[in-house]
Amino acid sequence: MKRSVFLCALLALLLCGCSGITNPPTITVSLVETEGCYIPANGQRVRPGEDVSFELVLEEGYAFASVAYDGEYRFEIRDGKEYLRLVNVRYPTRARLTLTDQYRTIHYDPNGGQGDAVTRSCDVSVHLRPNTSIGTDLFRNPGHTLLGWNTEPDGSGLRIGLGSRVSVSPEETLKLYAQWVPWSGESDFRFTAGDSGTTVTGYTGTDDPVVVPEYLDGKPVSRIAAGAFRDCGAGAVVLPKTLRTVEDGAFVDCALRELTLFDNVEVIGSGCFSGCSELSVLHINAIEPPYGYEYRRESCLADKVDLLIQARGQRKLVFYGGCSMWYNLDSQYAQYLLGDRWQVVNMGLNGVVNSAVQMRIITEYLEPGDVFFHTPELSSRTQLMSEMALGPQDDKLWCGLEYNYDLVAHVDLREFPTLLDTFCQWLDKKTEGADYSGRYVDGEGRTFLDEMGGIPFPRERPAGILPDGVWLDPAFLEPEAMARLAAYYRAIADKGAHVYVSYACVNLDAVPENQQGNVARMDAAFRACIDAMDEGKLVSRLEDYLYRNGDFYDTNYHLLSEAARENTQRWLRDLRAQMEQDGLWNAET
Repeated sequence: MKRSVFLCALLALLLCGCSGITNPPTITVSLVETEGCYIPANGQRVRPGEDVSFELVLEEGYAFASVAYDGEYRFEIRDGKEYLRLVNVRYPTRARLTLTDQYRTIHYDPNGGQGDAVTRSCDVSVHLRPNTSIGTDLFRNPGHTLLGWNTEPDGSGLRIGLGSRVSVSPEETLKLYAQWVPWSGESDFRFTAGDSGTTVTGYTGTDDPVVVPEYLDGKPVSRIAAGAFRDCGAGAVVLPKTLRTVEDGAFVDCALRELTLFDNVEVIGSGCFSGCSELSVLHINAIEPPYGYEYRRESCLADKVDLLIQARGQRKLVFYGGCSMWYNLDSQYAQYLLGDRWQVVNMGLNGVVNSAVQMRIITEYLEPGDVFFHTPELSSRTQLMSEMALGPQDDKLWCGLEYNYDLVAHVDLREFPTLLDTFCQWLDKKTEGADYSGRYVDGEGRTFLDEMGGIPFPRERPAGILPDGVWLDPAFLEPEAMARLAAYYRAIADKGAHVYVSYACVNLDAVPENQQGNVARMDAAFRACIDAMDEGKLVSRLEDYLYRNGDFYDTNYHLLSEAARENTQRWLRDLRAQMEQDGLWNAET
């Protein structure tokens, strides 16, 4: 009995000893505070290999820039608070933050208008590029319309629309000069006055541009009647901020090439510019507060374009597709894997809104040596260029464009004749106003944009029933549509950028049963389309991008975080293999 007791005691002692040995050691991880930031818990003990998250309390005017940490890190916003997460910390670490001063200064000069010059400081901690003033609260110039701002008094510099965005250096004050255009003479107009304002019924002058006055006979111009400018020979027209309605046929058969209007117009008849075969450029000045941040996450479109603009001079790897790119490229992980080889920019947005408009805008900001990596969703007729007309779903596009209307000027109206229609539909949808300084945050306080343009919040729990249709139908690859896609790739190549193509994720469980056997057939058909193009190389196989219901978050196009990371590795693996063949992967320029 005593021996048994002794053995039991010895065994217990050994087990205790073993238990002590198996307790894993911990390491100390600290984040060094710096001016402009308080860290509530800046020192933590964790097991090797764990992630460490620090809350950052940033003072107004400061923003996170980087951290001196050898591994991967993520800047995240959760429940309205900002966090820095160091990933897979293996050794005792003392990391130091780098912040940026986020105040920028703009000086507005009346440039002949009434009012004193104004210098304003703006905070760019949320948006990289500030929105300009709409001007009506700054200056007046009777008998003139404020056309916009310019970096030169004579208008020879950079043109910026009222309320649109501008790049401002932190080292100096940006000077913007008001640009005024005189109203065309009152005697050149026929008009009638009513209780709701004056209606222009005809124009007999020869001005170019024609600047429709804000007032005729002392009353605000609110309407342009059908036929008022029929056969007008002017190449440019500036409409007044008092205008509310442009009737069908108002500008029939005009020589018009360029149109400027304000975003408080209410109705533009769908046929008001019929026969204006040269009308290509639209300038929109803001006069009303934006609404997008209160409406949809796609309101961050202008912020995504700002990432491209701010990365000028760097070699960029620009990822583009629908929301399956936005969600399924782990942008921060991709940047970590690529190091300083390229600057990652995730331009993915939404698979149902007009893709061609987005590609026109993106192309404008590409530079020689950039890589454009495109993953069109095979179920999206807009991304496959078989649907080019803008429609009601493009309110999701406009809610982002309104934060920088100057982007619209890159889009040729001849290519998108319904653009004005959808603009008016968007204005009609705006039921309340946000402001330029906010950002979209969902009901759980999550933002939808990190510093590379990706989704910053983790997605760890699959949803139940997934919305959205998924197809693998080679009939979606229409010859005319593929020819249009080839033209867009050619325009990108003309900028000196390289075009590579891969696949967006496909939920095989959501594909109709009679199409689930189409994987090889769809891959072959799409490969044949891309191979026939002068520019663009398909670098992947469709079978590598097939997923199951359990891999998805809330739709058939949004992967869970871990699946998205694996998907990112596949994209970069395929891209690297092809670029190495092309001699571009390690190229310096």
